[in-house]
Amino acid sequence: MKVATRIALVIVLGFAIAIGGLIGWFYSGIGLPDLASLHEYKAAQNSKVFAADGTLLCELYGDQNREIISLQEMPESFRNAVIATEDRDFYRHRGVDWKGVIRALWANVVQGTVVEGGSTITQQYVKNAYVGPKRTLWRKIQEAHLAYQLEQKYSKNKILEMYLNDAYFGNGCYGVFTAARRYFGKTPAELTLAQGAMLTGVLAAPSYYDPYTRPQEVQEKRNNVLRKMHNAGYINRSEMDAALNTPMDIAPKNQVYVTRRAPYFCDYITALVRRKYGDQQAFRGGLRIYTTIDLRLQDLAENVIARSTEQGEGPDAAMVCIDPRTGYIKAMVGGKDYATSQFNVAADGHRQAGSSFKTFVLARALADKVSPNQTYDASSPRTIQLPDGGVWKVSNYEGHGSGTTTVRNATIHSINVVYAQLIMDVGPSRVAEMAKQMGITSFVDPNPAIALGGLTVGVNPLEMASAYGTLANNGAHAIPRSISKITDANGNLVDEGKPEVNQVVDPEVAAEANSILQSVVSGGTGVGAQIGRPQAGKTGTAEDYADAWFVGYTPDLVTAVWVGYPQGRISMGHMTGGSLPASIWARFMGPALEDTPETAFVRGESGSDSTQSEDITVTVCDVSGMLAGPNCPTTHNRTFKRGQEPQGYCNVHTQQQARTVPSVVGMSSSAALSSLSSAGYTGTVVNQTSSEPAGTVISQTPAAGTTLATGGSVTIYVSSGVPEGTVPGVVGMAEAAAKTKIAAAGFAASAGYAPGGTAGIVMSQSPGAGAKLPLGSTVSITVGSGGGGGSGIKGMSVWWPL
Repeated sequence: MKVATRIALVIVLGFAIAIGGLIGWFYSGIGLPDLASLHEYKAAQNSKVFAADGTLLCELYGDQNREIISLQEMPESFRNAVIATEDRDFYRHRGVDWKGVIRALWANVVQGTVVEGGSTITQQYVKNAYVGPKRTLWRKIQEAHLAYQLEQKYSKNKILEMYLNDAYFGNGCYGVFTAARRYFGKTPAELTLAQGAMLTGVLAAPSYYDPYTRPQEVQEKRNNVLRKMHNAGYINRSEMDAALNTPMDIAPKNQVYVTRRAPYFCDYITALVRRKYGDQQAFRGGLRIYTTIDLRLQDLAENVIARSTEQGEGPDAAMVCIDPRTGYIKAMVGGKDYATSQFNVAADGHRQAGSSFKTFVLARALADKVSPNQTYDASSPRTIQLPDGGVWKVSNYEGHGSGTTTVRNATIHSINVVYAQLIMDVGPSRVAEMAKQMGITSFVDPNPAIALGGLTVGVNPLEMASAYGTLANNGAHAIPRSISKITDANGNLVDEGKPEVNQVVDPEVAAEANSILQSVVSGGTGVGAQIGRPQAGKTGTAEDYADAWFVGYTPDLVTAVWVGYPQGRISMGHMTGGSLPASIWARFMGPALEDTPETAFVRGESGSDSTQSEDITVTVCDVSGMLAGPNCPTTHNRTFKRGQEPQGYCNVHTQQQARTVPSVVGMSSSAALSSLSSAGYTGTVVNQTSSEPAGTVISQTPAAGTTLATGGSVTIYVSSGVPEGTVPGVVGMAEAAAKTKIAAAGFAASAGYAPGGTAGIVMSQSPGAGAKLPLGSTVSITVGSGGGGGSGIKGMSVWWPL
């Protein structure tokens, strides 16, 4: 025998002995990892957020967008495509294909490195789940041993299911469910033979076989998969030919197939779940989060906000609606346009409450047995001495006020100087505590100014709705709940959001407060919110007209509406809580309650509330029938049930008949003045910045339909157009500082990136410094990325709230 032949035989014999020894050692498991000692691997999968009716609102996912489904939900043709391409002997081996291993091992020994894997589907799953992708001989041995153990633990079908849910299909898609949805806009069960073959082809090298960047290569790979399926006997010739001639028809890359509804609320839920469960479980744990949101009310709220505000111009608005009996959040809108600003004023804003905070002073006073008929001097302005020796100068709205009035009337007409005196009598710290008990969670500095909404931190619509809900629920506060239950992906209960209700205000006090706040709507500052059923509420207008509120309720629902500019305290002219906020509230609550029977407020233990049982005698004008003023020619005393007495004072100067004030909202100022003159009234014009065309009447006081003696004055608020600001210069500034400066000036900042310049420094801006723009407009900045390449990051609008 030739020497060369003998050497070859020795090498082959040695290799065979080595392989035999390797296999024996492999099955013995000595020195190899044990599957039982490793942590149970669970593929990350998306968490899902549902509305109260089970409708999917959104999905939460981190770095791996995945939804796990059963093998039965995957078409047989797709499963066969994977087996024919990835592991033809899958149902015959025990986790390791030894022929493939020997072939790969020989190639690796010859090359001196790992150049061929020989992996089965089971080994590929083990690589992803346990050992990682590093290509070393030891890793391959560990992978094979664990694959063998895995086959002892699970059935073949279960392993295939885990693999297809775990595998990466490119473009951020983990598992076949997200891949089918991304590339074809379908569920896996709807995939055709050709589509399943395409997904199988992508599996081989997801970064290379990208249908959006290499469609020709992907189609060739798909066709190769189809031929392998035919050769393996899974499809016949005609099926193969039909699939080969099928166009790819890939869905557009940016198309979204799952609509993200209620986006502000989804962000609120995301933050809530992250705080409670952490990122790992929130984004990768497959939680099923069932919320309290009512989609009918949510859609209604979004539509009302959108119709009531100008997109891109003028002030913004936010709203929260709660069931006061359970605390369940039924609707949440954080702003008029989520695409423009993702800041959720409804849950995260901290805004001045204005006179809407007087409700907590009222509740404290009533709880301290202060009579609603107690009188105070209503003269304005007024200087109040503070305990520390300082002084507090307070004025009423527009500076009006004289004589004395009751706490009840001061609430109905929101008289500041009375409430300034009242909070000094009951104590600011005790008012702050009452607000906290009723549901205000933001910090309330026990300063006398809180009586008028002068808060150090501010409040948001969510906590205001929650706190007012305490009165709607007869003094019982229901802690706000946005989640009714959470389960894992298999339906096992993780958490249950049962209502938590605590009696924090005496029912008699709540009944009295409800009586007074009903009169705010029936004849006070909140008449613009009337919806023709038992209702109560309070207006709020912050200093400089930078925030306007209406928080109102029935026994069935409580809703808080805020109007203002999220990016800062910007005056809205003469915008009051009784104008646009009250109007938004009514437009929402009317339809929201259209199928709900009218419900009366609960009366006190005496069996009746003061509105219906207590008599009050007032002096009225013989001409107008309103509360007598100093110039009424003749007057008389008349007794009414409490709350049914006239709410306005007569301002006649001559003996003239009372008439009904006409509606002039929407008219030009000249036409409105002419209409008022024809009706026998004088008109007073107050200019107010707004998104309505300049010169258009946007509100009026008294409201249309109010009885007013002829000769009286009607104030009309006329739009002076959208407020403008001056664009600041930011070229040469760091990106973050530039955005802050732009936001402080009342604009949004949109950043783009370009190669060159100093990294992170603004190279140019548009419009330039000094340009005049409507507040809220976008200023574009170009930021240098340094070097020669751009970052490729798209710009985003940034809003900076107070």
